[in-house]
Amino acid sequence: MDELPLDFDLVDDLALGVERARIDLEVLGQINAGELGPFIETAIMASTWGESALTDLAWVQADGFCAVLSDLQSQATQEQRTGVATGWICGDRIADDTHWTGFLIRVSSICKTKGFDHRTKNAIMATFGEFRSNILEHAGRTHGAIAAFHLGTTGLEIVVADKGRGALASIREATPYRSLDDSGRALKLIVTDGVSRHDDPARGHGFTHLFQGLVNRFNHIRLRSDDHALEVFRNNGERPFERISQKARIPGLLIYARFGHNH
Repeated sequence: MDELPLDFDLVDDLALGVERARIDLEVLGQINAGELGPFIETAIMASTWGESALTDLAWVQADGFCAVLSDLQSQATQEQRTGVATGWICGDRIADDTHWTGFLIRVSSICKTKGFDHRTKNAIMATFGEFRSNILEHAGRTHGAIAAFHLGTTGLEIVVADKGRGALASIREATPYRSLDDSGRALKLIVTDGVSRHDDPARGHGFTHLFQGLVNRFNHIRLRSDDHALEVFRNNGERPFERISQKARIPGLLIYARFGHNH
């Protein structure tokens, strides 16, 4: 049988297939997870698949991420060493400042290993901090959440995900958007300057400015919530381009970004 890499295109196809009951496990072939982002997104999606034979992820070859998956499912973060290629912190410790500081130390170490300049390292650290705040303030729950990084063959990946209420439910708390019913539009709004679930005009700037900074530094950004994805691609220093598309439904909000090896 064919061997396939678990990338975001395959994740999208599999999730839609499960949603429409059109996936035959026996003809899938060998699927290998070499990238952390698609694997975490698959794990979060699979947790909602109920009676599907795909729910346990036994069909994915993911030896390098077994500990990540175990902690994501149990929400009990294992102790980790600094200087390793993969690190994570789950919902049981995300709100704890001491454990969060330890996670950031591991992030800083991997940035040094990759040889990132000071500004790029600070952007990555700020990214994790902002997305952590998003979980604590907007998601409505920390259980099911994860923040993680992985330095692999495609570069440095960072992922922050939760199983909270998602972008649409959060943005609808703001008076101008109470009737909004499009999660793709909600994703666009959360990265639009000045937009916030708060009616206070002073809110809604940190995430936007951070996102704009990411566009200039990352090769791929992907935001997933409800039944949409917002993605920004930037290849070899070219101008970034954006795509919003409808997908299978996912709980909460997942934010992914990747530095290629050209950084």
